[in-house]
Amino acid sequence: LLRAGHALTVWNRTIDRAKPLSAEGAKIAASAAEAVAGAEIIITMLSDGFASGALIEDATVQAALAPGAIWIDMSSAKPEHARAQAKLLTGLGCGHLDAPVSGGTKGAEAGTLAIMVGGTAETFETARPVFEAMGRPVHVGPSGAGQLSKLANQTIVAVTIAAVAEA
Repeated sequence: LLRAGHALTVWNRTIDRAKPLSAEGAKIAASAAEAVAGAEIIITMLSDGFASGALIEDATVQAALAPGAIWIDMSSAKPEHARAQAKLLTGLGCGHLDAPVSGGTKGAEAGTLAIMVGGTAETFETARPVFEAMGRPVHVGPSGAGQLSKLANQTIVAVTIAAVAEA
């Protein structure tokens, strides 16, 4: 994102993990609320839907959200988590996209991630330049559809690994 010219504020529960990005030009936030304050686009990639849901439900984070902000959750989560988060954020006057990825660390470093995006087409188009800085985004349907696509992708990978092992 920085290499593509996007201004970036980063936060991690373990601040030392975010510090290397400051050398690249990112601003380090001391809290999640500080990281989202005034942001047009917010991106999270956490362990699961429970973790991203807890962050979205945090009152200090909600209070810091700019009207019309778009929250992109790139975590791998349950489709129902994505739909609930979209409903909550819509009620707060924000957009939401569930956008899990495939491609691993190498894909992230090269900006070639496959990004499966669920949410409204209008919100997707607004966020497209941000997605394209990270890889190849495909809008796959309404909220939760990105997570369903990721589940299908993981099933294909598992079946392929099993087939190779059998062979």
